[in-house]
Amino acid sequence: MTQLRTGLCAALMALAPVAAPAWQADNLLTVNPLSGGGFEVVGAPGSGGPDFWCAAGDYAMRVLGADSTQRVYLVRSRGAPETSNRTSSVQFSLTPPPGAVPRDGLFLSMRRVGDNLSVAFARNYCLDRKNLEF
Repeated sequence: MTQLRTGLCAALMALAPVAAPAWQADNLLTVNPLSGGGFEVVGAPGSGGPDFWCAAGDYAMRVLGADSTQRVYLVRSRGAPETSNRTSSVQFSLTPPPGAVPRDGLFLSMRRVGDNLSVAFARNYCLDRKNLEF
């Protein structure tokens, strides 16, 4: 009976969905995949727009294999995370969000769904942060 119970437990564990592991961006923010191909950058105390874009660009290039010219789109503005118990996150995708009119630009509010940057430009925010550290 014990062997049957052990075998049944092993079979059930094999069928259980496994959550994808969190990934840490170059700027130490956590990035979690979302169903549907998007991803969520989870903020840390003091995180601002450049920090979120840095992590999004870093994840897009290093994890998703996106080309440097690929666009990263803001699909949900700053709000409560779906993948963490932290206080804020921003969601991104490599495809434009439905219903949003994508805008290119250098002035990003982190509130306008559809705002986007190239992967390379987003990753430049990582370099900006490194240059500020003494």
